Amino acid sequence: MGVNEFHYDRTAASMAIAFFEAALVHVKGEWAHERFRLQPWQRQIVGDLFGWKRRDGTRRYRKAYIEVPRKNGKSTIAAGIALYLLFADGEYGADVYSAAADREQAAIVFETAKQMVELSPLLRKRAELFKRSIFCAETMSSYKVLSADAYTKHGLNPHGIIFDELHAQPNRELWDVLNTGMGARRQPLMVMITTAGYDRTSICWEQREYARGVQEGRFEDPSFYTCIYGAADDDDWLDPAVWEKVNPNLGVTIKREYLETEAKRAVQSPAY
Repeated sequence: MGVNEFHYDRTAASMAIAFFEAALVHVKGEWAHERFRLQPWQRQIVGDLFGWKRRDGTRRYRKAYIEVPRKNGKSTIAAGIALYLLFADGEYGADVYSAAADREQAAIVFETAKQMVELSPLLRKRAELFKRSIFCAETMSSYKVLSADAYTKHGLNPHGIIFDELHAQPNRELWDVLNTGMGARRQPLMVMITTAGYDRTSICWEQREYARGVQEGRFEDPSFYTCIYGAADDDDWLDPAVWEKVNPNLGVTIKREYLETEAKRAVQSPAY
């Protein structure tokens, strides 16, 4: 597809951003029960994912690789994206899934989303809440938790997938099953959201390298969205400027004092 195949729909982007800020609240820590006011980097992601469109009006992006360090609120934004796909994406019978290396990890984003629904007057009346699923009767749509048992997932028809901590995935089986399952949907979206990994034979490293290739123009794939917050090989990890570069929520959900303490500990104990 050429550049002219895509356009930015400001109304669609604004609607997605407004969903976060009008329908959702934070559920943990000092921000609990406060309105979900997107930080600039989060606003950029949500606006890009739901604002960029193809000529036929469907979304441009079908996969998104989002890498951000711990404590930067990745589970919160992932939960919000899942709920938008469930309640506000205009897809009848939308099947949305949280996937991860194990059911407990997959449930982290889901439980955050479930609490958001419980605390939202706008969403609570539209939802039926169960232990491992949220059901929206008006569109016959659901949001469920998946484990890593790939052999049981054939036949799924996902509209949305939140793949949490992709770096911890033991193999590529679940990713492959869910990826191929999206083929029958009009505008599916898989969001891979992860902290950095080290295994260069993993599915996460494969996707990260592909994401970097798209970002740097080595690969042409206008359907693949990339957002990577990480240090370069020659960055000084003791430099506070680097901390700001790689932690988009520094001063919000992650405290500078915490990073200072962690850096001192790493200096004193190289193994840490």
